[in-house]
Amino acid sequence: MASCVLLASVMYHWMYLLIAGVCCGFLNAAASSGSAITLPVLLALGLPPALANGTNRLPVLVGMATAFWSFQRRRAIPWSFVLRLLPAFLLSALLGAGLASALPMGQIRLLVHVAVALALLLLLFKPQRWLHDGADLTDLIFPSARLQVAMAGVGLWTGLIVLDAGTYLLISLVLIGGLSLKQANAVKVVLVGGATLISLAVFIVGGEIDWPSAFPLMLGSAVGGRFGAAVALGPSARQWIYRLLILALLLELASMVWIWISPSTKPFMM
Repeated sequence: MASCVLLASVMYHWMYLLIAGVCCGFLNAAASSGSAITLPVLLALGLPPALANGTNRLPVLVGMATAFWSFQRRRAIPWSFVLRLLPAFLLSALLGAGLASALPMGQIRLLVHVAVALALLLLLFKPQRWLHDGADLTDLIFPSARLQVAMAGVGLWTGLIVLDAGTYLLISLVLIGGLSLKQANAVKVVLVGGATLISLAVFIVGGEIDWPSAFPLMLGSAVGGRFGAAVALGPSARQWIYRLLILALLLELASMVWIWISPSTKPFMM
């Protein structure tokens, strides 16, 4: 009897994590904020915040790798442009990953609050800026100095805590770089994937990965990433990406309000 109860509990956790992984992979490939689902789930299952933060990097990486395969197969990635953004982004992501274990959790929560509210304001202010056609791909060779600085800042955040890093990447690439949302999403997949790979090494060395929880998340994220990439490459990609970004941020904002009303519940993003 006890073994049956234990088996049922393990299966429940696996299904819970698998579904969370699918949602994470889909949102990260199609828009952003997949970690807003997986991080609270990992905490709800009893993982300490530092362990949840490290474990979450694995489904993010797998989902991005799956999406990358779809984008690359469709030749949607402007590689000359991406390769010029990678050094500043990856170096700052490595620095952020090193800071993740040093900063108190209270400070990280405050940073998340500010990031969610600011991202939502930027998305809702003059929505037409988000639905333009973007620059010609042949012109996307030399990023501006302003964009490089923005990439370094977002890279730091990606290494520190990947939550909403994709959102700020899209904001920077669209508002500063002049890309369309569809173009920016392809660039985002490469940058976030590379930064996650680097920061993941820091968390693995620090022993901050819960592998039993990571495996179902990774499996689900691979499936979700494939479907998310299909949406991001579709004929109405800009509209869908924009809607999903707003929806994800509204859900995060609602969670923040809920935590303020019911302080006994404390997901990581809060």
